[in-house]
Amino acid sequence: MKTSNNNDINILDLPDEMLLIILSKLDMVDVFYSLVNLNKRCNQLVLNPLYMHHLDLRVKTSLDHNSPVDNQVFNQIRTKFLPRIHYKVNKITVTSPFMEFIFNTIDYPQLHSLSLVYFPQETLLQYLTSDIIFCRMLSDQITHRKVEIKGSIIMKLSNGNEPNLFTLILFLCKHLTDLAICQFVGRNVTDSTFNLTPMHPVSLTLTKMKVNINTSDDCLYILNGNFECLST
Repeated sequence: MKTSNNNDINILDLPDEMLLIILSKLDMVDVFYSLVNLNKRCNQLVLNPLYMHHLDLRVKTSLDHNSPVDNQVFNQIRTKFLPRIHYKVNKITVTSPFMEFIFNTIDYPQLHSLSLVYFPQETLLQYLTSDIIFCRMLSDQITHRKVEIKGSIIMKLSNGNEPNLFTLILFLCKHLTDLAICQFVGRNVTDSTFNLTPMHPVSLTLTKMKVNINTSDDCLYILNGNFECLST
């Protein structure tokens, strides 16, 4: 850009505080792919803990989830960038196509908050029932979790004798204090969101919960002592 007297101003002449604000408005995937290793100043900004504490890997703009370019971009992020910042990350937000790039090759020792955005129910169930590394992380680290489920679903596994999806999340997340599950509840849905069977408290740690419910019995279930510490 130029000033009124036509002197050139380089964007890197701006203070760090202003540049970090600019970066926070951009797609983080694009920032990683475009700016990391561009120069020393860019590296310092992108690797700044104030920017890196929330690893937001939602693709909002230019990338197509199924394109070869996506795989190339995320492979580069996984191999060249994540090993440099994984110990700084407190929160991760990710869409389902890129889960394998995030959790299968590296750990996040400071991670405590996880948002799974626009997940098909079948994909989420697959991770919750078969991905040992992912389940161990949920059990040992996660205190805050948000799940946005794609499509109109009933949060129940196909076998009626198995725990439903909601109960499965609570069972795995041993230290969970804050849970939000956003799913579309169909007009004619009558199945309970929870397993309405006599049992010990579902969660001994959950203090805040946001979830769409399907029946009035769900309200009673929430208020009946199954969430011992729930306040909100």
